[in-house]
Amino acid sequence: MTSLNNQSRFKRRLASLAAALALSFALPAGTSLAAPQKGAAAEAPIWVVDPSPVNWLWITWNTMEELVRVDKDGKQEMGLAESYKWIDPKMVEFKLRKNVVFQDGEKFNAQVFRKSFDEVQRWDNPHPPGAFLNFAKGTKLDVIDDHTVRFTFPETDSAAMMKFRGMHVGSSKFWKELGFVDKKTGKAEGHW
Repeated sequence: MTSLNNQSRFKRRLASLAAALALSFALPAGTSLAAPQKGAAAEAPIWVVDPSPVNWLWITWNTMEELVRVDKDGKQEMGLAESYKWIDPKMVEFKLRKNVVFQDGEKFNAQVFRKSFDEVQRWDNPHPPGAFLNFAKGTKLDVIDDHTVRFTFPETDSAAMMKFRGMHVGSSKFWKELGFVDKKTGKAEGHW
């Protein structure tokens, strides 16, 4: 019975995802996916519209990485981190994966990770689900070597590993040229 319920729940989720994806693509007025008519412009822009307040998750999870991830069973697994160890209740050290390359060709290392941490840490509310995913403002990041970083928290943080799961890491080029900051307001909040 449990297996049947799981299959049914999976089918419902799959149908929801398919519907959400179908709704995610909208064309501007006058644009068609049909082959262009003779003499018509061969290329027309296609606009992607995001009707869901949580579609940012699909975008970031499919374009960025995190130190740790959660597998399909809800168990933590390594992402950009190769391993980690708690030095004491307020300090955790991560060994970063070697030979990771971003799509733009930049090699991943501790300095690139630091850029992502610094960018996200400067926001008032970097996570749409809420400030509970923020690291405390006094959180310190030390780069130990090219593939080791150490976090020191101002106080114990039982949700730290969950927060690392939600801290997206982008290349230096991403943060320099794109980022999440709205050019009009100069803020990232609400601009995912």
